[in-house]
Amino acid sequence: MYELRKEDRLCKNREYQLVYRYGKSFVDRAVVLYVMRRSSERPVRMGFVTGKKIGCAVERNYCRRLMKEVYRLHRTELCDGYDLVLIGRVRLKNGGFADAERTIMRLFKQAGVLRKK
Repeated sequence: MYELRKEDRLCKNREYQLVYRYGKSFVDRAVVLYVMRRSSERPVRMGFVTGKKIGCAVERNYCRRLMKEVYRLHRTELCDGYDLVLIGRVRLKNGGFADAERTIMRLFKQAGVLRKK
């Protein structure tokens, strides 16, 4: 079973604030990606955020599950040494998994956090 362990997540508000303040952002209509470089020996840490503009709790949870599933399937393709925050927007809930995957992978590629093949 898949588990997003505590050491693989951003947990504290302070960690999110650091990524927002010092990280670089990459924007799409459905998702915003914040990337902050860390030491290259450390594994990638990920955070998932959805705002209340998306809708009720059910819709926000659906969007977070979409983002987490894309991350789960592609986490081995990400370079170590980054803190990442994915922020879901309203457009994310209207599309399906394929749209979310295409969008998030495009942002990962733009940010340069994918491993070279």
